[in-house]
Amino acid sequence: MSTASVAEKPKLHHLGILVPAADFDAMINFYSAVLDMEVTHRGGPGGGVEVCFLTNDDQNHRIVFVTNPALLPQAAGEHSRLAHTAHEFPTIDGLLAKYAGLRDQGIFPYEAIDHGPTLSIYYKDPGGYSIELQVDSFGDAAKSTDFMQNSEVYRENLSGILFDPEAVIEERRTGRSLEEIHLAAYQGAYPPTAEQRARLAGGIGRVRGAFDHPSWGDDHPTFAGLDS
Repeated sequence: MSTASVAEKPKLHHLGILVPAADFDAMINFYSAVLDMEVTHRGGPGGGVEVCFLTNDDQNHRIVFVTNPALLPQAAGEHSRLAHTAHEFPTIDGLLAKYAGLRDQGIFPYEAIDHGPTLSIYYKDPGGYSIELQVDSFGDAAKSTDFMQNSEVYRENLSGILFDPEAVIEERRTGRSLEEIHLAAYQGAYPPTAEQRARLAGGIGRVRGAFDHPSWGDDHPTFAGLDS
């Protein structure tokens, strides 16, 4: 991992907004009109969960709308709310250097996910607000946008796969490229440790979920100590 990468600073990349299902289309139409946004991908796994990515420049998205009954109950008077902000590093080394620096200060992420278009590491601030630090998985916005729009693999898995940042750091030290790491992470090569899983937000790490690779069997070490 390059020592020069420590100087990299993340730039604001996109906003994630939780939206009640009844407002989903209206929000897409509003931002499309007001900010000249275009939809790069819309879909979801079902169960009332849907996501929509929009952009108005060369990036794969600048806003992502999410409707999820588990995260935003459809109570009377419920409004859309900001879920997270995402900040992007130019290189994977910058992302990993930031992770390592925060780790050494005792600041740990609650999850790290290869979403397909991005490798993302998530933190919560003292108020519970989410901050996403990411790098483009392809190192090229045009390529990651094409992946979002045209990949059947992505359509089948909008969530992504959990990964262990420590394992990725070791992979970079051996000289593996961003492309190689992304392909391996997306295939479940870097499962989180049981300790990392225990930090997953809202206790979702205590059960198998959408971010777990299907190759991780029930006896896999990542699931050690799961709630029954």
